[in-house]
Amino acid sequence: MTFEVVYPKDIEKIRVERRAILVDIRSRDAYRRGHWEGAINYPEDEVEDYTSVLGRKRMIILYCQHGGSSMQLARNLGKNGYIVGTVVGGYDAMKKIDSRH
Repeated sequence: MTFEVVYPKDIEKIRVERRAILVDIRSRDAYRRGHWEGAINYPEDEVEDYTSVLGRKRMIILYCQHGGSSMQLARNLGKNGYIVGTVVGGYDAMKKIDSRH
């Protein structure tokens, strides 16, 4: 597998233990309406432009609204040597475990 599957309940643990960067790949409007605390927003169509900023040494955890788009992007980035994960169920699943978001 070229990417890791991350469950919403494990996000914070992975962020701390692996110094992972959490990236919301939804639109800027969706991000403004609500996002996981500490996530940075690189909309899906712009992520390729930011990969040099993100780097290959730290894990990148991607999430979208439902999980499909982030899984596809994680697969592509993983094939290109990035350490990457995708959140199962996306932001919808993340909100269910933490009502602050």
